[in-house]
Amino acid sequence: MKSLSRRLLLAAVVTALPVLPFSAQAQNYPDKPVKLVVGFAAGGPTDILARIFATAFGKALGTSVIVDNKGGGGGAIGAQAVARSDPDGYTLMFAGDGQLALLPQMMTKAGYETKRDFVPIGSVAGQSNVLIANKASGITDLPSLLAQAKANPGRISFGSAGNGTPTHLVAALFENATGVKLLHVPYRGAGPAMADLLGGQTNLMFVGTPVALQQASRPQMAVIAITGNKRSPSLPQVPTFAEAGIRGMGDETAVWWAVVAPAQVPQAIQAKLVQAMKTAMADPELRAAIAAQGADVLDKDGATVANWIARDHARWAGLIKSKKITTE
Repeated sequence: MKSLSRRLLLAAVVTALPVLPFSAQAQNYPDKPVKLVVGFAAGGPTDILARIFATAFGKALGTSVIVDNKGGGGGAIGAQAVARSDPDGYTLMFAGDGQLALLPQMMTKAGYETKRDFVPIGSVAGQSNVLIANKASGITDLPSLLAQAKANPGRISFGSAGNGTPTHLVAALFENATGVKLLHVPYRGAGPAMADLLGGQTNLMFVGTPVALQQASRPQMAVIAITGNKRSPSLPQVPTFAEAGIRGMGDETAVWWAVVAPAQVPQAIQAKLVQAMKTAMADPELRAAIAAQGADVLDKDGATVANWIARDHARWAGLIKSKKITTE
């Protein structure tokens, strides 16, 4: 009888064990460094912003936040790794709209589903898309671009960071909005695409505001136009597409970045992450560092980010389908 009682008591203790670690884990979180996964190589805009954010976020969390670059698949490799990680709050992802809203609908085997696999913690930054051109092409502004493109359908080339990347999609949107036909030249990353644009092998490229700021000082480069509903404080001399009467290239085309966690992270840990994010985003040094990159501070909550994901997924779905855009 005593033996049976012992066995029943042991079974009850073993059954209860899984509950205890989660409670203790949430109470003590974080008690070790947090990994912030970036789905791209070091040195790109996502990586730079992630490292700026990680410093302030780590200070707010009270632990080190280490950026972990897992490039490949247009960001899919990093997203897969985070989706499959332990939902303990020690593996997060710094991701853009491309990874969260666009990539899963352009890959037959993305390996993750945003709504199912992630919970948004909050947003960090955003930026407009800027169209730049090599002046050797004879393109110096929107009128000269449209004139050439209409006179030579499929001859004016634009480089992109790869099939299905934002640099490709915004150019496809520009084609739809203006009725012109351009020649898409995909590369394995923004770096090689920019190198060929500078060398005159391609004519045009859509880039983020920070890259446009760098290129604006080059004598062979022309900054043509910027997306958004108003001019950028970073590039006040550059007109918006809307000013030229081109519709559909306003704020809805902006690139944004957010922090997400694996979907099953306990609520108590989520709450700590949210609070730390609020504290970090209020840090004047972080906000100044984001602005110095030519990006805008976007400190919105997780519910807003979830709405953005759904909105952008739906907004780009028609273009992706009509243009038959894939990452493969």
